[in-house]
Amino acid sequence: IGKNLVEIILANNGYQVINLGIKVPPDVLIRAYQEHRPNAIGLSGLLVKSTQQMVITATDLKTAGIVVPLLVGGAALSEKFTRTKIAPAYGEAVCYAKDAMTGLSLMNRLMNPAERDAVLAGHKFTEPVVEASVESLGPVTTRRSRKVRTDLPVPAAPYLERKVRDVPHLAELWSYINPYMLYGRHMGFRGDFEKQLAARDPKALELFEGMEEVKRAAAEFMKIRAVWQFFEAEAEGNSVHLFAPGGREPLHSFHFKRQPAGDRLCLSDYVLPRRNGERDHAAIFVVTAGEGIRERSEQAKAAGYYFKSHGLQALAIETAEGCAEWLHRRIREDWGFPDPPEMTMPQRFTSRYRGKRYSFGYPACPDLEDQAGIWKLLRPEEIGVQLTEGMMMDPEASVSALVFHHPDCTYFAVGEGFEASLS
Repeated sequence: IGKNLVEIILANNGYQVINLGIKVPPDVLIRAYQEHRPNAIGLSGLLVKSTQQMVITATDLKTAGIVVPLLVGGAALSEKFTRTKIAPAYGEAVCYAKDAMTGLSLMNRLMNPAERDAVLAGHKFTEPVVEASVESLGPVTTRRSRKVRTDLPVPAAPYLERKVRDVPHLAELWSYINPYMLYGRHMGFRGDFEKQLAARDPKALELFEGMEEVKRAAAEFMKIRAVWQFFEAEAEGNSVHLFAPGGREPLHSFHFKRQPAGDRLCLSDYVLPRRNGERDHAAIFVVTAGEGIRERSEQAKAAGYYFKSHGLQALAIETAEGCAEWLHRRIREDWGFPDPPEMTMPQRFTSRYRGKRYSFGYPACPDLEDQAGIWKLLRPEEIGVQLTEGMMMDPEASVSALVFHHPDCTYFAVGEGFEASLS
């Protein structure tokens, strides 16, 4: 989520940045290195799968004889994963940057002859760390976690037909944007933005006014669309089967992973058993704010308006996230679990409500291939969202999710990210 910000910050500090885009295979990266001969290569990983790809990319770069430092970062990446997986695969310096400003600091130190050798030596980790394998943590089980209750009433779904709508009230959706994500993670503000804005900090005021200008421009063309549906649901082991109303055969089945140790949680645990012939339900949705954003952003960039270019993309991504938060709130209301009137937006941003929404590619359900099930059930093409060959959403400013109502829902990690998530 910070790759465009990295480009802007580095370019504004005198660096030439060759932005190869997203989902770049190693052979393209290697050819670009041979053509441009850069001082460093940067990789960004938003999803669990992309961090695993970094290990493959690092291995291919090493095989190609490339030795320049790698700078890596992104929402799904940790310093531990960098040191124990990516760096040993590369054999040269791999620097973890937790945000764009750290990336700038690292580049400045790498380009300073007085610091370069120390930075390179301090970021070489050539010995792979041997960790306990998933197998050694115990056999894979399909037994429901004891942390999740089953003795709860099965709530009725409010409706079962597919809903498609435009969401016209941008001002309302923008009130659901998490300021930390927009101003901090995307726009690079250091510190507590809301606190500094209230204190009339000049940098916070300048950024706020700049983004308000971006919002005024975006209000002229930004379109928000949503599609969602409730489905009858049954759990079977680690799988969740979704049915048409009263259907005997599932429309689709999602096969989830279970934690190999600890609470041994799996998303299937959050579907209640049948009671008196009544099935539980789950909801699925896709929302998007991305129509035309890439083109408008490129136009602004070509005209030299770098802040507007990046701000449009950041605003669209966080508008989609805000719409997901807004729609999830509506789904809870429709389901009979409205948020208490005193609930604040910061409490929503930390999921202090009943149930949770889970998106594929993240730690509880890391397999992006399962996105295909959502597309089969909801047909989000109707709202302009396609799946790429890599199962990523296009346009990027889109959010898909499964929604469970169970009050014991929590966020957790399975699979390869399990060990890192515990630490």
